[in-house]
Amino acid sequence: MASVIRFRRCTAPGLVLVASLIPGLASAQVVSDVAEISSCLCLQQAVSTLSAGMNAKTQALDAANRQLADLDSQLASERSTININNPDAVARFKALLERRDAAYGQSVGPIHAEATEATARYNARVTEYNARCANRPFNSALVAQLQPTLRCPPPQ
Repeated sequence: MASVIRFRRCTAPGLVLVASLIPGLASAQVVSDVAEISSCLCLQQAVSTLSAGMNAKTQALDAANRQLADLDSQLASERSTININNPDAVARFKALLERRDAAYGQSVGPIHAEATEATARYNARVTEYNARCANRPFNSALVAQLQPTLRCPPPQ
């Protein structure tokens, strides 16, 4: 019996110490407001949707950059072996150069702009989610109840 009392006397101050080392642990209230939970679930859904869009745009930009690099390589190879006295060879080189210029225009133009905009939208929504919802304990029963019928506006 004395060892149980000694254990309790040692444990109580230990728990107080642990609680004081983890700020906010004792004050963390489980969020049970349906509107707040729904808002955070919609933000989470938007982050996922925007992530997929950003990844698609980034992959398109990467493909355009790879195509540009391939065309640059072909131009370098052709440039060193072109017979400038052969009109067909010169025409092929010019056509290759035009393809390269068009690929460059895409990589720095619309494809680049779309990837940049998609990344900015994603980063803004992640920042909003982190500020409003991250590391907050939500009522898990309410979350499970709301998820199947959640209606969210499309991400902007």
